[in-house]
Amino acid sequence: MKKIKFIVLTILAAQLVVSCSVDDDQQQLEADLANTPFVVGFNNSSAAPAFLTDGQVNLYSENIVLFGGEEFASTPSITVNFEVDQSSTAVAGTDYDFVSGSQSVTIEEDRDFAKLDINFYSDVIDVDNPKTLVLNITSASNGEVAASFRTLTITINGICFSDIGGMYSVTTTYGYHDFLPDYNPQTTDIEIEALGDGLYRVFDMSSGLYSSGPYAAAYGTGPTSFDVEFTENCGEISWVNQNDPWGLVIPLDGGVNAVDPDTGVVTISWFCEGYGENGVSVYTPL
Repeated sequence: MKKIKFIVLTILAAQLVVSCSVDDDQQQLEADLANTPFVVGFNNSSAAPAFLTDGQVNLYSENIVLFGGEEFASTPSITVNFEVDQSSTAVAGTDYDFVSGSQSVTIEEDRDFAKLDINFYSDVIDVDNPKTLVLNITSASNGEVAASFRTLTITINGICFSDIGGMYSVTTTYGYHDFLPDYNPQTTDIEIEALGDGLYRVFDMSSGLYSSGPYAAAYGTGPTSFDVEFTENCGEISWVNQNDPWGLVIPLDGGVNAVDPDTGVVTISWFCEGYGENGVSVYTPL
């Protein structure tokens, strides 16, 4: 209970800090606007876009805005210059490029914002260690830079791309079933069916024991008696709330449930809670 109270207090304290920060930014902006009618800055101080690591080039846009421009019947064209801060870990030409090819954007006459377009390259994103791109506005023609909105920090997050659907030759080595030592190991061809967004299904996780092997003859199991849906995320295989006819099926304790990134071989280690059937199934792409 003490931990819960501590977490709540921490969250409340964080909210107060954020609230104070927003108030300070607004006060600073009002001070800037008092000195000059045309003040520009980033629309946000931070952003954390996430891209599928599927090798595609991803267009990301951030607005540079003219604060207080709506108060005027007409506003001039304002060219805003920016630079990449030395604290950035993202590398130009490798992790990103500015679409315009330059480090400036122009807020057109009588407009109150302009887009800064950036291409991010998803094939180099490290899901576990995202890089950052930190941008500073350095100057603005016909205007000033808002002190509180001068810097934008972009954290480049990745979402693992999953594409393991297809036909496999599956060899299962059983730790236990009712007919050992017969029917061990067993090899058969099985499809991993893609259901979308990293979700997959196999019609018989037992590699044939339930669908056509001795369990089918002895216990009347069939093609759908041990179909299992699982997810693949960044090479890790997991599932919840899946069953054989007698109970839950869970990952085998201490077993491997993963995709080899070099060979595409999928290893699934499973355990049936009802009567203890278990095995390690190795899926080799055909």
